[in-house]
Amino acid sequence: MTRDLSPLERNLLQALIAKLRFQSQVVRKLKKTDLKLLAWCYQQDLIADPNVILPEIELNSALAYGLEYTYTSELVQAIAEHLEQQGLAALNTDLKLTSTEQLAQGGAEHKSVRISPREQRVLRAFGGQILDQDQRELALAQFTELVVIENLDCFYDWQCFTLPLLPSSLVIYRGDAYYSSGRKNLLKRWQAGAYGPLKYFGDLDPEGFDIAIREGFSHFAVPEFNWFSHHATEHAYPAKQHATALKLPQRSELQPYIAFMLRYQRALLQQSLQQVPLQWLATNPLGIFN
Repeated sequence: MTRDLSPLERNLLQALIAKLRFQSQVVRKLKKTDLKLLAWCYQQDLIADPNVILPEIELNSALAYGLEYTYTSELVQAIAEHLEQQGLAALNTDLKLTSTEQLAQGGAEHKSVRISPREQRVLRAFGGQILDQDQRELALAQFTELVVIENLDCFYDWQCFTLPLLPSSLVIYRGDAYYSSGRKNLLKRWQAGAYGPLKYFGDLDPEGFDIAIREGFSHFAVPEFNWFSHHATEHAYPAKQHATALKLPQRSELQPYIAFMLRYQRALLQQSLQQVPLQWLATNPLGIFN
């Protein structure tokens, strides 16, 4: 059975195809990917000269001497036809797909470049449910605001917080190693379409304020200032975040909170805000969203 070409070998061939559009041949110094590709071509009887195929033991010396090989459009075309005959993905196939989509385009699965099963997934709070959804299937025009919750435990208990939400709010988890990619893609869609405010509910510590401001959120959820100043603690203000606090801008509705936090080095974790009345304050001086 013919092995499929690796993603690196396919990338090499796609680069060659781009160059061969304007010239009849391409001369390359041999690298590891070239040697593996040429070995594959020889095994499939696509090239007749076995002298270009070096044993694995001589690989390093071959690279050191900078040997060259001349690729032709005829060879690349022969490779493309052989892949098709073997039922493998064509050279112009985008392998950054799900494993199911990869198999639909050819017989092999390329785990190193395929889309992770969770790459487009987000966790969404809807009514009393937590839904795992593909963010591309969400019709964003039906929502008036997008609310992102920082911590997973708070997200699961989101109904214990008195966030001033609208009936048409889209509420999602910020994400971890499994869901951050889907959240980032969703936020790009939301901001590109200018669908409405992009709001953040997270820790009231230097990192939480920094995320809300730096990542382009229009609003940040906070309690009344007097409540915040009375309940903020030193334990919620990590020393390693002090440098972040020093860089926070203080020209928005969040200025009193940031100034207090910086002066007294006290903060609040998101978990301590259950059942506390919250409000949305603008993260930028004009109080508008992008």
